[in-house]
Amino acid sequence: MDAKQADTVIATMSSLTSRWFDDHLYRYLERLQDNFHRRALTSKHPDEQQALLTQQRHIRSGQDEAYRLFSRHLQHNIRAARPYSMGGHSKLDQLLARSQQLGNDELENACARLCRAISPMALLAGFQHLAKPLRIDPAHLSQCLSLFNVLILREAPLLYQQLLAELNGGNAETSKGIEGWIAHIEQQLKQQNLSAQQRALNELRLQRLRGRSRPQGDSSTLSDQQLIREAAAIFGRSHVNRRQLSASILASLNTLQTIVSSVALRDRQLFLNPLHPARQISHQLVASSERWQHADPSLQQNFERATRDIVKQLSGQTPSSADFNALQESVDQCCQQLVQSAKLNDRRKLHAEAGKRRITRLRRKVHALIDQKTHGTTLPASVDNLLYGPMTSILLYHWLRHGSNSDALRRNLGLVDDILWYIKPHRDWALLRKAKDMGGDIEQRLLDGLKRINLDDDSARSLVDELHQLRLIASGMSGISGQSDRP
Repeated sequence: MDAKQADTVIATMSSLTSRWFDDHLYRYLERLQDNFHRRALTSKHPDEQQALLTQQRHIRSGQDEAYRLFSRHLQHNIRAARPYSMGGHSKLDQLLARSQQLGNDELENACARLCRAISPMALLAGFQHLAKPLRIDPAHLSQCLSLFNVLILREAPLLYQQLLAELNGGNAETSKGIEGWIAHIEQQLKQQNLSAQQRALNELRLQRLRGRSRPQGDSSTLSDQQLIREAAAIFGRSHVNRRQLSASILASLNTLQTIVSSVALRDRQLFLNPLHPARQISHQLVASSERWQHADPSLQQNFERATRDIVKQLSGQTPSSADFNALQESVDQCCQQLVQSAKLNDRRKLHAEAGKRRITRLRRKVHALIDQKTHGTTLPASVDNLLYGPMTSILLYHWLRHGSNSDALRRNLGLVDDILWYIKPHRDWALLRKAKDMGGDIEQRLLDGLKRINLDDDSARSLVDELHQLRLIASGMSGISGQSDRP
């Protein structure tokens, strides 16, 4: 395998690893919150319930920082960890052995570092980077670690298998030609949370692949207008919806464009190189502004303030490359926090939409079950509203909480049958007596179910009273008074 092919495989494997941990860390943090919330709902002790809800709030408030610290720890290990030693995991052993067979030292070293960074022991050591920002109480540490073991460590072999498949298919992928590699880099630039230097290196590689790089001598022949257009192209990216940005950010970017244009006129020999500090800073700020509207409001404000401060520091005389280099760390920090928040919010939105679609499908199934039970029956409007409104929500609650074949769901489906029987007129005295005896139990079960779906007490009592009145009417239709049979 030659050097270009090795670079392609290394970049693809790193990208695959980052995406895998993005998805699984997000799922772990969401499941951890849900776990504490469900335990709090079922707890019978107020102190324990309060402690569980407090822990849930800590996880919610610290999850972004935990996500960032774990990702930073992982990337640091991938770049700097000592090589992997055989015996950590069979799949990793195969991965390293395969990289050695390909005969490229750079690829072999990169795979050795990657295997060490994502080995089970290294991932377990990374749990400490989650525990501190999540403020996990010692009493809950075992539970959090167990869930980490289930959702991360036990799933890691799937990642190892994907990486092995990628390594085995590396030659086939690179044979697709330069267009596939260009598309891969473009996707990285759009989706990954890159530092200014990483973004600049990718821009440089993309420029070379597209054949757009020029010899340094060419820049001296460019006119001032061409250099200004080159600077403006950084800020005029077609996929940036400037109307979604705040007035403060737009003003800062416009001022920065003026500053960068003056730098372009001064550094004619160097400005066309994507590694020029002014281009790095500008690309990073513009790329991050694409995700501004998707980030949390607090981080949006931080980004606005940071952008304004950065431009203020660069204003005045035409700044030098050293001035831009001095700002690179602060720019990376504010941009990466913004992009990370936007990515998390995007995932939350996707999961929420998927949850809504699932609930819609289940609601249709519940309605179909109720339709079967009420087929051929003319229901009073209040009962129809009860069954296809609150009662549907009760059934959905138990379906989602306990499963489609659970005793809880079957009991509440039985409650639907009981309600339908309860409001029917009965001519037989024994059946009337049975309806009266069942009244208290049916109404209490209905109240319990309405409480489960957080219906307020007044509305719940109103529904039960309507149901009771319907039974009285049914009793009257039988010719026997039911005025004194309220449980």
